[in-house]
Amino acid sequence: MSWMVSPKMILLGEFVIGSPDWTMPAIVGGTVLTFLVLLNYSRSQRRDRLGGVSILLKLAAIALLAVCLVEPMRRDQRPRPRANMLPVLVDTSQSMGLTIGREDMSWRDRIDREFAGDATTLARLSQTFDTRIYGFDKRLSSAGEVADLRRDGKATLLLRNLEELNARLRGRPVAGVLLLSDGNDVVSDLDADELPKFDFPIYPVVPEKASGLNDLRITGTVVRQTNFEVSPVTVSVQFAIDGSLTGDVIVRLTDTQDNNVVEEQTMALKANEANYQVSFQFRPDDVGLRFYKVDVFRVTDQSAFDSAESLIETPSSETTLVNNTRLVAVDRKTGPYRVLYLAGRPNWEFKFLRRAVDEDAEVELTGLLRMANKEPKFSFRDQAVSGTNPLFQGLGDDAEETAEQYDEPVLVSIGVKNADELAGGFPKTEDQLFYFDALILDDIEPSFFSQDQLKLIRRFVSLRGGGLMLLGGQEMWAGREFDDSVLGDLSPVYVTRRQMDGPSNQSIQLSREGMLEPWMRLRSTVNEESKRLREMPQFSSINEVGSLKPGAFALATATGADGTQRTAVATQRFGRGKVGALMVADYWRWATNSQPGQSDDAYQSWRQMVRWLVGDVPRRTELIVREDRENDSVVLEVSAVDDRFDPLENGDVQLTVRQPNDAVIPLSVHPVAERPGVFTASFFDDSAGAYIANAEVRSADGKVIGTPTAGWTQQIAGREFDHIGFNRALMETLAKSSGGKLIDESELPQFADKLDSEKVPVTETWVYPIWHRGWVMALALGFLCAEWGLRRYRGLA
Repeated sequence: MSWMVSPKMILLGEFVIGSPDWTMPAIVGGTVLTFLVLLNYSRSQRRDRLGGVSILLKLAAIALLAVCLVEPMRRDQRPRPRANMLPVLVDTSQSMGLTIGREDMSWRDRIDREFAGDATTLARLSQTFDTRIYGFDKRLSSAGEVADLRRDGKATLLLRNLEELNARLRGRPVAGVLLLSDGNDVVSDLDADELPKFDFPIYPVVPEKASGLNDLRITGTVVRQTNFEVSPVTVSVQFAIDGSLTGDVIVRLTDTQDNNVVEEQTMALKANEANYQVSFQFRPDDVGLRFYKVDVFRVTDQSAFDSAESLIETPSSETTLVNNTRLVAVDRKTGPYRVLYLAGRPNWEFKFLRRAVDEDAEVELTGLLRMANKEPKFSFRDQAVSGTNPLFQGLGDDAEETAEQYDEPVLVSIGVKNADELAGGFPKTEDQLFYFDALILDDIEPSFFSQDQLKLIRRFVSLRGGGLMLLGGQEMWAGREFDDSVLGDLSPVYVTRRQMDGPSNQSIQLSREGMLEPWMRLRSTVNEESKRLREMPQFSSINEVGSLKPGAFALATATGADGTQRTAVATQRFGRGKVGALMVADYWRWATNSQPGQSDDAYQSWRQMVRWLVGDVPRRTELIVREDRENDSVVLEVSAVDDRFDPLENGDVQLTVRQPNDAVIPLSVHPVAERPGVFTASFFDDSAGAYIANAEVRSADGKVIGTPTAGWTQQIAGREFDHIGFNRALMETLAKSSGGKLIDESELPQFADKLDSEKVPVTETWVYPIWHRGWVMALALGFLCAEWGLRRYRGLA
């Protein structure tokens, strides 16, 4: 009941006297009654403590009734009915439909019940506020009733949708936002200072039943590819336990192409441990893009997991099984990788290196072997004197005409694709050298190259990003000539200007950094690798070099009989590429000492070394997939360069995406203005499964220069079930930063009455009577009855 303020009323701050005309009669009457009560008490024969209490009770009743005669009232502020908006924001994601513990209804079911069209809660809110129903998951939507909202959203983008709602309602009177969500935003670890500022307070509702959560979920997967030949791919799986699950857990890796199980591991859950990690190391049957499925489930749920058509609805010992599986993409880049090998003289190294690489279908080895040095000769235009190198004389006129001359070294090319390739010897232009992915220089002196060729080698490593390996020999790291050359700059070790005459019988050990490099190891465990190194043959020819350069790492050392150690293998980054140095000049000795029936460790070592050289060398065309969480899409980025590895100009890029249902979608590609040679496209689809993007890049003349491929995966329920349960921490942070507070589910019917009027934009003043309350009359009667009871207790009439 509200009262209008009349002119006769007297305002005393927040209090109002409704009948000021009765003020004097109330004072007189109260005074007279008080005098009579005190007079009667003074004449009484019995004066004790109980008598004093009874007198105070009677006086209190008289004073309360006297105050009621003047009709005391209170003035206050309240929201003007239906003048303020109260958006009801309901989470429409799938996780809201989970029944946790022993609950009969999900959080979303209870919301539908409380906010149905005829529900008391919604009716009481609508009497005071202009209620608006909004739903959100990835997008914000509005509806007439909560029952009209969807229930199958695949992500809870809470903060983004709150920002959008704030923008929609800016400038309008909003009393606050009633938030009904589990709070499992994909970005839920933000500090209060990082949260956006809202124009309204947020009142998150806390569900009464949020306990009893028992869930096993995959928290992350990491795919690592190495140059370790036996198991080049490692898939690490992290999973966590929410609640009190016990027993054994099965972690399974399956190849989705043929549905074959790659590996399965069983481990026991520990009582006080919540986070676990399992790794799978394996070698795929083929290179290229492949997809694998990781499953984690309890042994007791195996039959339900394997036979379920929908993991969301399958009953099990967990809250849900939908977050027990993940799809991962493994992309082992295909070749062919071209490697150019240049040796200063015929030797055993090329023989064994070639044998090893022949077993790798993705690597093509081209060799240049110097058979003889150049021999300058001054003929003084004497036509009778032959200009052909003596090594070719006597082979016939035709052979001598095409043979190397005196002032040219005699080179033999092996493994070329056509007769014109490397016909002029070592490449002299960028397009000739940049055609290769890696360069191996074996026992060659810097004076073999022209200054332009040396600069070309530097650009090959730093600009092209190629791999360079320097192999030991008497011409390598030999004195000032090497140190002052480009090769000396590229080398990861300094030169000591001493000859290669070190001690014999030296054994090889891997350093700590070497043990961490997969291409240096040949065994899967440290103990097995240490045993292999002890059984490895000793070497007698090792280049003596100086210290490591800054940023370089020693991966292996050689130890002589006297205990002297020297660097045997070192690497460093140089620009976009990398450089390795193998100081062992008789590395071939390892292969000659192998016994029948033993593993081909020497050949495996060569293959892994070559794979390391070409492993991350940039190709002319690259296709990269990046996740754009802000726009809930993926960005496909195609980069292309010409044969000089300059950004491709006027190129043409065609890009398509194959969806999980095998539908092929062409995409519109746009060049990036600030990044020449780069093209981008955006793609959105939340269907679960594997996606494959294929690009075709053509030069300005229409020639195809590359067809890169990339892939990614979309999980069964997106990121919605990465966390389940109620995220109280985020809700408290949101409420505190916006000026709201948490509301218990049981307090929803009284929410409109308890809403702080100071934070409501549109209010009105209203006056309500204090005396016209049942508790006032009950209190007065209570005082009188208590006084009468004390009198009877004391034996008075």
